[in-house]
Amino acid sequence: MARPDRLLRVIKEDGGVKWANLVTLSRIVLVIPITALLLQGLQTPALGLYVLAALTDAFDGWLARSSGRASRYGAQLDATVDNLFSLAILMFLLLTYPGLAARQGLALAVLFGAPLLYLVVSWALRRRLMMFHFWSAKVGGFLLFCLWPMIAFTGAEGLIALVAAVVGFSRIEQIVFLIRGGEDLNAPHGWADVAASAPAAGAP
Repeated sequence: MARPDRLLRVIKEDGGVKWANLVTLSRIVLVIPITALLLQGLQTPALGLYVLAALTDAFDGWLARSSGRASRYGAQLDATVDNLFSLAILMFLLLTYPGLAARQGLALAVLFGAPLLYLVVSWALRRRLMMFHFWSAKVGGFLLFCLWPMIAFTGAEGLIALVAAVVGFSRIEQIVFLIRGGEDLNAPHGWADVAASAPAAGAP
């Protein structure tokens, strides 16, 4: 009974159908056909479908704001889906570029391990997952979502190390903010004034 109730909340969020949440969920649903295409060796259509999935990350926020239904719940749902989709990106890269793990093992470990480690630290320090919207996190997330298309276009696997550096720095910055006592999810960076900041109601 609990699961249908949770699904209903995601779809309607205590009101009429919230299309922004459905767009957010579509990002995870699209992982299935993308993976199926890659397993069949159809990398170009898989990449095209991936670009569509990545674009939903911008569209869901715009849709929530334009409909006047931006909420903390929607922002947290988006952050959760982003983390799951990020793990799918690792799978897409490994399927597309055989031997990538051996060539870029350390960079991949930082890129995809740092966010998971941060979630553990966040839970240990606050007993909840604090998803801050620092500029470094926004840049890191954007670069991560663009990583596969950038490698496909340039052939430069070294871009993984660059994106890993940005993402790793962002997670360190968030841990520093947590240790300093910061709770404002919308703080611009980890060195924002903790005393002056109030806990955020969530990002749009």
